[in-house]
Amino acid sequence: MEDKEKSRVTVHIMGEEYILKGTSAPEKMLNVGRYVDRLMRSLSENNHQMSKQKIAVLAALNLADELLKLKEEKQGYTAGQPERRGNENELA
Repeated sequence: MEDKEKSRVTVHIMGEEYILKGTSAPEKMLNVGRYVDRLMRSLSENNHQMSKQKIAVLAALNLADELLKLKEEKQGYTAGQPERRGNENELA
């Protein structure tokens, strides 16, 4: 298997600088950083007394909730679909 070249981008989240490295496209990594920053800033606006650490945990819980809901939706969708069986004449 061929190793993908790793990209490196700098994102700013809640005034802190983070360097992200990964095989995703740089723009995708920047979008992830922006998404987390917007979420944490939004949570911070509604919880003025919370520390950055608690805001980060709250953001992680929100993101985990979003992820689990999407996984449940996907499982519900695929659960209602007929099982695919291997067939030489079908394209994958």
